Amino acid sequence: MSGQQLEDIHAEVLKVQRHVTGFVEANLGALAAVQPGYRASAENLLAYVALRQLELRRLQLELSEVGLSSLGRSEGSVLSSLHELVQRIEDSLARGAPEPAGPPPVPSPGGLRRDEAERLLHQHTEALLGPRPRERHVYIMVTARDVEPPSEEECAALLGAGMNVLRINSAHGSPGVWRRTAEVVRRVARRMGRPVRVLVDLEGPKIRTTHVSPGPAVLRYRPRKDSLGHVVGALRIPLLGASASAPPTPEDAPPPLRVPDAWLDGMRVGDTVQTWDSRQRERRFRITEVESHGAFAELDKTCYLTPRTELVWMRGAEELGRAFPSAIPQRPGYVELSVGDRFQLWMDAVEGSPGVRESLDGPESHGPPRLGLDMPGVTLQLKPGHRVLLDDGKVEAVVEEVDARQATARVVRTLKARVKVRAEKGVNFPDSDLRACVVSRKDLEVLPEVLEFADVLGVSFIRTPSDLREAIAAIRAVAGRRMPGIIVKLETARALQSLPGLLLEAMRHTPVGLMIARGDLAVEIGFERLAELQQEIMWFAEAAHLPVVWATQVLDTLARTGIPSRAEITDASMSVQAECVMLNKGAHVVDACRTLDVILRKMEQHQFKKRNLFRPLKISLLMGGPSSP
Repeated sequence: MSGQQLEDIHAEVLKVQRHVTGFVEANLGALAAVQPGYRASAENLLAYVALRQLELRRLQLELSEVGLSSLGRSEGSVLSSLHELVQRIEDSLARGAPEPAGPPPVPSPGGLRRDEAERLLHQHTEALLGPRPRERHVYIMVTARDVEPPSEEECAALLGAGMNVLRINSAHGSPGVWRRTAEVVRRVARRMGRPVRVLVDLEGPKIRTTHVSPGPAVLRYRPRKDSLGHVVGALRIPLLGASASAPPTPEDAPPPLRVPDAWLDGMRVGDTVQTWDSRQRERRFRITEVESHGAFAELDKTCYLTPRTELVWMRGAEELGRAFPSAIPQRPGYVELSVGDRFQLWMDAVEGSPGVRESLDGPESHGPPRLGLDMPGVTLQLKPGHRVLLDDGKVEAVVEEVDARQATARVVRTLKARVKVRAEKGVNFPDSDLRACVVSRKDLEVLPEVLEFADVLGVSFIRTPSDLREAIAAIRAVAGRRMPGIIVKLETARALQSLPGLLLEAMRHTPVGLMIARGDLAVEIGFERLAELQQEIMWFAEAAHLPVVWATQVLDTLARTGIPSRAEITDASMSVQAECVMLNKGAHVVDACRTLDVILRKMEQHQFKKRNLFRPLKISLLMGGPSSP
């Protein structure tokens, strides 16, 4: 490269530097409200915002060609990186050579050096999440189960596998269960000599579908079949008296068949209970076991029973009694939708309805399907053309008409041919104007008790800086001097549009961090953009020196089934760029935690944030290649 070309590069870099410093100076007022410990970080965030306003790709390639910094890893120390780059270029011009030479210059006053930026990031992370783990710098967060507190053995296994933070989801369970969960994990952690922090995720305002009118009362018994449809084993079904209490059964076990109490008193092995099921097919339940509290029968053909299906108790050819089955539950209701369907969306908690379909005319409905919305504290401004996303994006619809209390929407995309939308499913409105109290009424009810054991609170549904300000003010009004750390969950498209302002608002509180709620975020912005935008969030967070929690479906298949997918292993390896990685609950979550610990420790030897690290690799040399030194 000629001296003139280097002069041109120098002029371009000076333009960039002037733009960045001018933007920072013009926005110094934004720094006044941040906590003193975050002031340098907030200044660097402004510098990074200014840097990313520019098109720099061509300049970056030219800088790399002459061995100079391309600013591609300058997030944490923008001003000093620019100053150092200018000094390097000017040194090269002074020497008449394009190659940089000499020791690095001293950064300009006010600009953080790279080592100072990394120190601040680690300092802010430890203030929020506790002491740094022993063998890695990335923390592991694990979601506690919500039905009952874990045992000490389960907590010890998780801590031994590498857990550093326990997450309690306040959308499930009760304050009593959450408190006992926190007490158990802290007691075990003290005994093991391991630090642990407890995060409580506040539920926040949620928009969910309301109860849908139930389906028919029916019991379905279906024996296991092979791939050709042949029954490979009779189904074993418990028989209980009509007044008996049902013992807990596994989810995959068949429901009990309720018969008169008097039948069980005289029932013998070899008896049968015969019926013509709801499809008018003859079925026989063969009694194979009789106990003091009930009996068991075997069935080798699929059977559907309703409250009007008569049962006949037989012993050989002798009829011993007739009765109808009791306590048959109604099937949970749902609204079935496919592409092209139109449905009503009510802005209040009316009961949903599947509608009445005319089978001869295909998908058209006479009395269209109806979904009600449960959205306490939320006001919604729907307009034609706005998208509606049902059940984590399994159904995408577009609003066509809007009245005062309802809207008509048309389905434009579904996960499969027909999707059954049930009660309590999340609904997203990525294009609509929403107003909500981000700390819900339920949050305020549980907050006094939660603050007694939570180290950190996660706040949901944050869309704007004013939302975050409102949430922290509501928490502080209850907490007083017990103010916990705050994790801001990024789960809406609007939050990403407000990201720099959200970060500056967050830095008015200490300690604070971010969570990339990738599930909700993917629904809002589209799965195609998730990978790009989660990277952008981490770049801005690094510029602010704030820790990031990488969340949603990390090693999810492994946690649930014990066997990981290849894709989720790769996803877990990418999570090393964050400061904390979150696992959801599952039967094999200890294995998932142990696997994540191994992945993070190995990947930390190769990467820190965006920077690749070159440790020696144990690789074979090609035949005839150069010998190792």
